[in-house]
Amino acid sequence: MSNNNRITNDTRANRKARPQGNRPQNRRRVVKYKKKRNINVGIVIFLLIFVYLVSYVIMYISRDKISMYEVVYGKNAESSNKTYSALLLRDEKTYTAGSSGYLNLFVREGEKTAVGETVYTIDESGVVSELLAKAENSENSLSKEELNELKGKINTYSSSYSNVKFSDVYDFKFDIEASVLEYMNLNAISNIDEVLGDNIASSVFRIIQADISGIVSYSIDGYEGKTVDSLLASDFDKSNYSKTYHKSNDLIENGTSIYKVVNSEDWNVIFEISDQDVEKYASDDRMKIKFMEDGIIAVGDFKIKDIDGKKYGVVSLNQYMIRYVSKRFTDIQIIEDEIQGLKIPKTSITQKEFFTIPIDYATNGGNSTDTGFLVEVYDDKGNKSTKFVSPEIYNKTETDYYVSKDIFKAGDIILKPDSTDTFTISSVATLIGVYNINNGYCVFREIDIIGETSEYYIVESGTTYGLLVYDHIVLDSSKVSEYQVVYQ
Repeated sequence: MSNNNRITNDTRANRKARPQGNRPQNRRRVVKYKKKRNINVGIVIFLLIFVYLVSYVIMYISRDKISMYEVVYGKNAESSNKTYSALLLRDEKTYTAGSSGYLNLFVREGEKTAVGETVYTIDESGVVSELLAKAENSENSLSKEELNELKGKINTYSSSYSNVKFSDVYDFKFDIEASVLEYMNLNAISNIDEVLGDNIASSVFRIIQADISGIVSYSIDGYEGKTVDSLLASDFDKSNYSKTYHKSNDLIENGTSIYKVVNSEDWNVIFEISDQDVEKYASDDRMKIKFMEDGIIAVGDFKIKDIDGKKYGVVSLNQYMIRYVSKRFTDIQIIEDEIQGLKIPKTSITQKEFFTIPIDYATNGGNSTDTGFLVEVYDDKGNKSTKFVSPEIYNKTETDYYVSKDIFKAGDIILKPDSTDTFTISSVATLIGVYNINNGYCVFREIDIIGETSEYYIVESGTTYGLLVYDHIVLDSSKVSEYQVVYQ
């Protein structure tokens, strides 16, 4: 091995044997820095928009829903759709049977009878009834006029039929049956002398004739002797009401009420009314009513009567009595003169208090044409001066302006223009109105009610401080307050 190679090997050996701690410190230390994160502006904007939308949805869902109503024209053709159950009283005289036997009627229900005309017969043995029946069978066809009358009754009943008043079916059934039998008896009565022969003088057969003229009805209910002054509140309870009918061929007892005669066209329609009705109609002495079963409208004298602590309306009529002679109860509506104006839901109505200031104290300030008032004011040092205040006017009468209590306070002194007179604010008055929301918040607007229906008030249109057609108002005023922002 050469010397050079030996030296090289020795050198390597020495390097290996050198202590580790004596190794030269010539290596550089590497320090790692964190990278700066770049903010994505787009994501931030998206998150902000998302949070805003979520918040808006939550607020929209959680807030009270305010319904809006658009003002339109309306009228109270029938001022109230309210129906009243009325009791009918007439001048009625009842007649009873003088003996027992089989009944035969010779005057139709609702027909007028003359003095001396045969109304009914009583056959104590039943023999004469058989003779009349045979006579009817020989001439048992109805005339064209009689058939038309029956058809008219059926059509009238069909048009006014109601499931609620199913009991009227029995009245209708009796009316038709009685009418047919009466038509047949009327055909037989024309030759009754020939039919009865010797039996007409018999004591077992009685012919009862009318002693007064009037309208005949066979409906007996015990109200015949009652008057408006003798009525009780219990008389209006239809659940306890009952009536009896008698028709031809019925077997009746002595003393049984057979028929009644109404000999006057004067009659009364009595119905219970509410406290609101009392206030509304207290000054009226005439009233127009509509009979619901056939649409007949009648006008009569009106008064309010107290019966057992309840209030009743009494309409006195002198026409149409014969149409309802078989009725004791019927439904009516009160009809008022047609009134046109703006139609406002009753739920929209609210009230607000205002200060009233005499119109003599109003003036125009400076170059302005706005109406206002000169108010006496004091500064911090107690120096007195005059300030012109132009409040919103909510209403004006012949004597006063109505101004908001938010602008003035009780005790403020108003100066009269061109005078030394002063007025101290203290008088308060209440106005009826609605909340107008045309501008997105609630503003009180006064209304003048001139009529109503069951759900709406009819208010004056074209007033200076009121509403206009197509204005937007709050449907339910109880859900908002004045100046509240409303999202439509």
